[in-house]
Amino acid sequence: MNDDSAGPVYTPPVCPVCQARFRGSAQCSRCGADLSALMLLAVHGYALRQAARQLLRQGDSGAALASAQEAQRLHATPQGNDLQWVCMAMANAPDRVS
Repeated sequence: MNDDSAGPVYTPPVCPVCQARFRGSAQCSRCGADLSALMLLAVHGYALRQAARQLLRQGDSGAALASAQEAQRLHATPQGNDLQWVCMAMANAPDRVS
C-alpha cells in the first residue's frame, strides 16, 4: 500500500536527457546536455527559500508560505519541505497576544 500522507518523496535532480545525477555543472558530465535551465531553477528556488526565511523573521507568515511553496514548485528539496511546513504552521497559528 502506498502512503502519500507524508508528502512527495524527494528525488535528487537528474539530467533530463540521460538521467545522470545532477552535479551542479552547466553541462551533463555523462552526455554533455545543457543543464543551465536546471541550475537557474535551483538558484531561483534557493532565493525564494531565503526570502521565505526573511519574511518569517519579519512576521509575514502568509507571504513566507507563498514564497516557500513557489520554491518547492520550482526546485523541491527536503529542507524546502521543512520550511514549507514551518511557514504553514506559522500562517495558521493564532495571533499572539502580549
